[in-house]
Amino acid sequence: MHLLLPPSEGKAAPSEGPMFDLNRLSFPELNDVRKTVLSALIEVSNREDAAKILKVGAKGTQEILAQRDILNAACAPAREVYTGVLYEAAKLHQDDDVLIFSGLFGVTTGEDLIPTYRLSMNVSLPGIGPLKSFWRKQLAGWTPDDGFAGDCEPFSQTKGMNVTENEAGNKPAMNATDSKNVTVDLRSGLYRVTKPNSASSRDQWWDIRIANSENKTISHMAKHYRGLLTRALLDSPNQPIDDVARTLGTVSVEAKDNIYHLTLVPTGL
Repeated sequence: MHLLLPPSEGKAAPSEGPMFDLNRLSFPELNDVRKTVLSALIEVSNREDAAKILKVGAKGTQEILAQRDILNAACAPAREVYTGVLYEAAKLHQDDDVLIFSGLFGVTTGEDLIPTYRLSMNVSLPGIGPLKSFWRKQLAGWTPDDGFAGDCEPFSQTKGMNVTENEAGNKPAMNATDSKNVTVDLRSGLYRVTKPNSASSRDQWWDIRIANSENKTISHMAKHYRGLLTRALLDSPNQPIDDVARTLGTVSVEAKDNIYHLTLVPTGL
């Protein structure tokens, strides 16, 4: 099972640790692209208008100055560097199998050694353009198992049957033997730069939406519940996705082919 996570704006700068080494990151096939983004970030960070370009407030000035020398920065595992709401709730452990998408590195694991940085996916870097469009193009056809395996099929937005807890006969199931072919997308919209690859009917893609009791999508608190769901899925890797989600609240699923749109209404919302 692959859990796809966003990064977090909140980060802990390692005070000591190994120096950044691009060649030690997972998915080395992305390194040439990472070098391009790193070079652009360093160049921008040396400009007087860096804060405006990077959309960083006054509190982030020191971080911008620090990343002028990002190639010599101390590093820690990504799961420790990211400290935002989702990560506080997920409480990632060593070797938890997660994939983290970011505007700087594209995708890393939680164990990859990275420095702190300020570069959101909503930034447009000179010479590169909007990072979301850039990474969507660069990661087209990329899969965590096979690297670049050809263009992904467009994400299906067609609504299929609405599966509820009472419709046990139609309830999508994930057996323990299928877990390696399951992807659970816990990213926010800004970081959804990869899409389901429908080349294999064995693969399942679960898209997670957090809503309140009025079925309205929630934003900030969604990070907390995505984090809780991340922890629950990591602790129960062989259980059906929808059953694990039900431990946090009410669940409904819309399914079509191998795409599952799961809505979670957390208990109390």
